[in-house]
Amino acid sequence: MKTLDTIARTLTLSFAATTAMWMFSYISLLFAGPSGGEVLFVLSGLSLVFAGLLNARCGGNACQSVWIGGISAFINLMLLGSMVGGGEEALSKGILWFGVLLGGSIGLSWTGAQIGQKMRICYKAFDWQYEFFVMASLLVFLMLVTGGLVTGFEAGLAVPDWPNSYGHNMLLYPLTEMVSPENEGVFFEHAHRLTGMFVGLTSLVMLVCAWRWNARCVVRFAATLVFVFVCLQGLLGGLRVTGYLTLSQDRAVLDPNVWIGVVHGVVGQLIFAGFVWIAAMMSPTWRGSSIENTSNKSDVRLGTLLVCAMIFQLVLGAVYRHMLGVESLAPKATHVLYTHIAVAIIVLVFSVLLGLRLRARDHQILKTYGAIILTLVGLQFLLGGGALIAILLQSGSEIPSYEVVLTTLHQANGALLLGASVASLAWVRRTSRVQ
Repeated sequence: MKTLDTIARTLTLSFAATTAMWMFSYISLLFAGPSGGEVLFVLSGLSLVFAGLLNARCGGNACQSVWIGGISAFINLMLLGSMVGGGEEALSKGILWFGVLLGGSIGLSWTGAQIGQKMRICYKAFDWQYEFFVMASLLVFLMLVTGGLVTGFEAGLAVPDWPNSYGHNMLLYPLTEMVSPENEGVFFEHAHRLTGMFVGLTSLVMLVCAWRWNARCVVRFAATLVFVFVCLQGLLGGLRVTGYLTLSQDRAVLDPNVWIGVVHGVVGQLIFAGFVWIAAMMSPTWRGSSIENTSNKSDVRLGTLLVCAMIFQLVLGAVYRHMLGVESLAPKATHVLYTHIAVAIIVLVFSVLLGLRLRARDHQILKTYGAIILTLVGLQFLLGGGALIAILLQSGSEIPSYEVVLTTLHQANGALLLGASVASLAWVRRTSRVQ
């Protein structure tokens, strides 16, 4: 059991540190300048230091911290290719860069371990198997945010081909071309593709962990199903760009499909909901031997109605955002918007009712999710109103940054609300007699 916890802690901290590194690097490339970008880039390196420190404070040794740095370095190979590129010298440059990456990553995590060993041991009990699934859910959420920025800036077709990127292997597309001001939108689209590959790797590891760490058939089945959907999601993302399976980058023969883009957006959020559901089932409280029956069938019905309404609302939102990006469909998007607003009222009613009912339950987890749902649904209405005003005020072909920020925040908060709704449904089922 101790060995299993050690493996879970090492995987969790290495993947979490790498996720933080990717997030800081993404933001640093957005705000590259005399200070902001460099500071964020330094923070990405400090993520490994913190991971090593936390590992030591939780009872891990320096060797385990070295493993954290090594695993992170291997994950970051997905980014290393963009710095090396192709060409005759690519192999030698790649080996050199990987040596630097591996040594630097191990050095940072080892340094964190040395600092952590000089600090007081943290006696708070972490269930690292559960923490890994929480970390995986956060990564999927970050991918949804990058996808929202792609849609917001209408950059979904900035890279014409798939699975290549402008003829390059996706992992070898040069960073200089990716961030070049001349290639408008390429950064957002290509970064989203790379993040999707990271999610694919994480879902594969999650699948293996679910089968190794948990004997319950429902968890294994859910992890397998989510992995299949992640693979399908990657294919949908490519077909949205090309329209059919091809390696061509000639826009004249490609057939981008906006409706596949809609399905791609919806499936992405459903995958996030699936990760959240699995994380709930992996929590130590869920796996406890005895849980009081604090919910009833009405809670289950209301939770189910809320999730169904949220999914329908998600479809409407995805249809509306994608129709706005197509000149021939934009004038027809108004009725979709009106329906989206009408369904939002239904979601509000279900959310408030469920949130208040959960707040009245004796179970602390239900109380917490009740408060989260009430908070998120209120924030969602504010963000939705702001996003609508920003869209209506837009004039000209250039998309203002504030509009993209508001629409992406609205989409991201909607994903959080969907995740909270799914988690609350899982828990009301767990704490009721409906099993």
